[in-house]
Amino acid sequence: MNNKYVMITVSRQFGTNGREIGRVLAEYLDIGYYNKEIMAQIANDMQIDPSFFEDSNLNDAGFFSLSKRTFTLSTMAEISVNSELYEKSCDLIQGIAQRESAVIVGRCADYILKDDPNVIRVFCYSDRDTRIKVAMNEYGVPFKKVDKFVDLQDQKRSGFYEFYTNQKWGQPANYDVMINTSTVSLEEAVEFLAHWYDHKMGVESIKGAFMNQYLNEKKVDLSRESA
Repeated sequence: MNNKYVMITVSRQFGTNGREIGRVLAEYLDIGYYNKEIMAQIANDMQIDPSFFEDSNLNDAGFFSLSKRTFTLSTMAEISVNSELYEKSCDLIQGIAQRESAVIVGRCADYILKDDPNVIRVFCYSDRDTRIKVAMNEYGVPFKKVDKFVDLQDQKRSGFYEFYTNQKWGQPANYDVMINTSTVSLEEAVEFLAHWYDHKMGVESIKGAFMNQYLNEKKVDLSRESA
């Protein structure tokens, strides 16, 4: 019996379809998929309203902000809340890696699991024109604001990551594979990563038997932040 667990972490620029690649890959391999589930568990552990960890509550530096909320969290400062978030993320992600194979999107998972030999660390990037089209067509961002909007989304993703990991977000040396989703389709990316997963596992997995099991995940509405 094979008791090896393989983790696939997916980091991504805004507008690169990285989250969808991670979701479809997890379904294709019939393994765990973690994105917002980690934040929901942390909110429960910290006894915080789950809405606090919504992407719309990220400030420009990439930290979840108390000042943007209508409620207060006793006397906890923003840095304290975000530090506790990172510590709990480490515990949860390391726990997942010890019990199952899974795809984890974001959450500094590539850094948290960097010393695990059975991790495939993926970073998705794309050309700027493609990402601008995503912002305008899928999020309704006006043309005059779209450049700033795209840059701000990446800034938010990199800020928290770089503060707590002390390494550069998107730096190729920190990942095992960089995927240009402008030229590589979702299907191609999934097939490639699935074969790499099999190589790590040492066995060929059954693929595609349980598709669409994670379809209930909703796209985050970021358009209101462009106002």
